Amino acid sequence: MTEVTRVTRTKKGDRYNIYLDHEFAFAVAEKILIQFNLFKGTQVEPELRTKIIAAEYNQKAYQKALTYAAGSLHSKQQVRTKLLQADFPAPVIDQAVARLEELGIIDDVQFANEYLAGQIRRGKLGPRSVKFNLQKYGIDQFVIEDLLVQYDETTENENLAQLIEPLFQKYRRESTFMADQKVSQKLYQNGFDQRAIKNAIQSFHATTPVDMEQLQENFERTIERVTQKYQAFTGWEYQSKVKAGMYRRGFDLRQVDQWLKSHRHD
Repeated sequence: MTEVTRVTRTKKGDRYNIYLDHEFAFAVAEKILIQFNLFKGTQVEPELRTKIIAAEYNQKAYQKALTYAAGSLHSKQQVRTKLLQADFPAPVIDQAVARLEELGIIDDVQFANEYLAGQIRRGKLGPRSVKFNLQKYGIDQFVIEDLLVQYDETTENENLAQLIEPLFQKYRRESTFMADQKVSQKLYQNGFDQRAIKNAIQSFHATTPVDMEQLQENFERTIERVTQKYQAFTGWEYQSKVKAGMYRRGFDLRQVDQWLKSHRHD
């Protein structure tokens, strides 16, 4: 049996160095200090020492989880992953997570509600991506399905309407066909419904004047680049390669034909 002969506060302030029989034994959190009455004169048997070290280890895991979870809302799975990355074993993680749940510090339903509300407010992700992310965060499938009714068709259409114009501005130097394809692909990757995307694009074109000058500039710039690429070819082979190159970039072959007729390349 050993005896606590000295207790000193560490630089962190909330931890204490415990000395048994005048030799440093271990450091503990204040909670463990009080729980086991680790003050000068306390007798520490080997069995008690084992319990103290185990309790300190559990407290360390809990404190790490608390620090991580208290900063902002996190799901239970995120907290588990954080502790796993710190090499805590499953039983210790279970105990830490359970304590945080009891205190209401982690709550998957609240987390999912706030995550969904934030994504709807920002409007950059569609329902499919929101669902995928909630699944990734370990939220129960039934909870997800119940919450996603908030992200209805009207909300999705409103978010798409906000995203469409900046995306078309980003791809303004593309052909109309390629711009449509890239905008559609980007929105689909962000989790929006394909039919809703198609309707949003049609609505954008129906209400946005066509910039003929920009279209012509795109055509001229692209065909100049394509013809330079194939300038070593002549005749039918040259024309075929230019047409194929422009077609792949979404331009009208009739317009390409007219250009080729007025720009001979023998």
